[in-house]
Amino acid sequence: MSVRDFKRIRARSLFVSPMVVYILFVANPAFPQGQALQHCRETVGRPIVMPCMRAGGTLESCRALATPKVRACVQAAMGGGKGAGPGAAGRQGPGGAGQPRSAAGPAVGKARSLIQQGKYAEAITELDRAVKQDPKFPFAYAWRGVAKGRIGRLDEAMADFNEALRLDPRNAFALGQRGNTFFALRDNGKGLADVNAALEIDNTAAAPYAFRGMIYSDMGDQDKALADLNRAIKINPDLPPGHGGLGSVYIKLQEFEKSLAAYNRALELAPNTQPFLSGRGYAYFSLGEYDRAITDISQAIAINPKFARPYVNRGRAYIATNNLPAAISDFDEALKREPKNITAMLYRAQAFERSRNYANAQADLQEALKLVPSHPVATAGIERIEAKMGATRPSTERTGGRIALVIGNSKYEAFDTLANPKRDAAAIADALGKSGFQSVKLLTDVNRESLSNALKSFTEESKNANWSVVYYAGHGIELDGSNYLVPVDAKFENDADIPKESVALDQILNAVGAADKMRLVILDACRENPLAAEKKSLSVGRGLARIEPESGTLVAFATKHGHYATDGSGDNSPFTASLVRRMEAPGLEINQLFRMVHDDVYASTAKKQEPFTYGQLSAQGFYFKAR
Repeated sequence: MSVRDFKRIRARSLFVSPMVVYILFVANPAFPQGQALQHCRETVGRPIVMPCMRAGGTLESCRALATPKVRACVQAAMGGGKGAGPGAAGRQGPGGAGQPRSAAGPAVGKARSLIQQGKYAEAITELDRAVKQDPKFPFAYAWRGVAKGRIGRLDEAMADFNEALRLDPRNAFALGQRGNTFFALRDNGKGLADVNAALEIDNTAAAPYAFRGMIYSDMGDQDKALADLNRAIKINPDLPPGHGGLGSVYIKLQEFEKSLAAYNRALELAPNTQPFLSGRGYAYFSLGEYDRAITDISQAIAINPKFARPYVNRGRAYIATNNLPAAISDFDEALKREPKNITAMLYRAQAFERSRNYANAQADLQEALKLVPSHPVATAGIERIEAKMGATRPSTERTGGRIALVIGNSKYEAFDTLANPKRDAAAIADALGKSGFQSVKLLTDVNRESLSNALKSFTEESKNANWSVVYYAGHGIELDGSNYLVPVDAKFENDADIPKESVALDQILNAVGAADKMRLVILDACRENPLAAEKKSLSVGRGLARIEPESGTLVAFATKHGHYATDGSGDNSPFTASLVRRMEAPGLEINQLFRMVHDDVYASTAKKQEPFTYGQLSAQGFYFKAR
């Protein structure tokens, strides 16, 4: 389409629109939003779009040309008011400013300003007044629902959106906001239906794209989520749910710096919003900024104390700062709200254990086992506490020497096959044997039952060993701060399946825990998320979580917590290839060995993979091969 044609069509639109707007305004001074939009698309949009396309314009460019006139038409047809109708969400936030003329209009306008300032209680008071002034004004109910939703009063928000939609069933703003509330109430099906309906009515609004993005994220499709959220922000750069939604997605991807930046922007636009504060607090926690995490989550709890999750996350931050009484108190509060919250039970047990209140720790772990029989973290916790309560280490000389259990899982039944773990495990087993280990057991492609039985046997053998080493290559995942190794028969249809079908890292730590001198766990287990191809709605984190093993135990990850490790293009993974080579060097102390492996892998992967070790060994030197 030429510039001349464009200008001619644009000029024609300037003459068509005012007349149609005048007719609509005189005949229908207070159209419902959906009806007004339908009329304006037919009477204003079509006369602009069709000639534009006949002149060679694309559908997208011609719609863009018509959109401002359609918005102005809707504004007039609905009784005026500053703004640009329902599509103005793209510029002015959810719902736009084009609302039917009503006696309640000034109160709604004031309330919207209060919402933008984060003064939600004052906004609700103003909107209560608006509802009394005009009980048939849908936007008074819809905006009151927004204010209530920001502070977590979700059931009340839902009632307001339902009333707005009873008054105007095609109110795109109310539909989108109700969809977001369904999402918050964990009903993704209804939420997705509502936001899609809102976009059918008005696909130029930003908020429904943001809400749909958050739903896609919760359903496990982060690619679709990012696409919708970025589209929402492109339409309206100042949309709080767009930035808040990105913060949530980046947390799931464990890109915590990006998450923090997104939440910061969301809170600039919508101060004192409970979900944004809670989310930013978790981002701070994940970055190790525990005091900031506690501050944000405390503010979120002060706004609305009804949810269990903020108490759990703040309790975890208190554990990290060794404020165990405060942590226990938070887990108590979480369990008052959700008595079957197994994450709260497990972390309270951890806090009790660190406080040496072993009886209460055991009670929590037993309760967790009632909810999920044979939960690996609970089972490992009970075994660990019994060992602490039971006895001191025997003083007799141990005859088991140095022992190792080596595991490589490549051929998964429900997930993509990994090329290297079986070869990696074989290479490590061979290297340990050459280093003088008295016993090296190699297991490949093991299911959960076989792996659990092998760990039980190895735990007994460790009681007579000086050194106890477990190496694992394969898939590993994190859920709610706990790390799990994935047997080849795992399916994982939902979050609850993960502890039932996996082996917890805590069980591995227990297996080496009885050794006398050196306890070492090596995990080349942070391969790409095994669930990504299936797009399953699981809340697993990226890579493995940070850990704090007992004193005298060293844990080596092939890559830093929260990151993925590559399987490599050669016969072995970059981590295992370096480890085997360094183990062959005589006189290389183990701490120095892992520092050298770190440098090898960091360089060979162009700084994309950074091995990490956790825990500390005693001052005594340890060598795979003596000089």
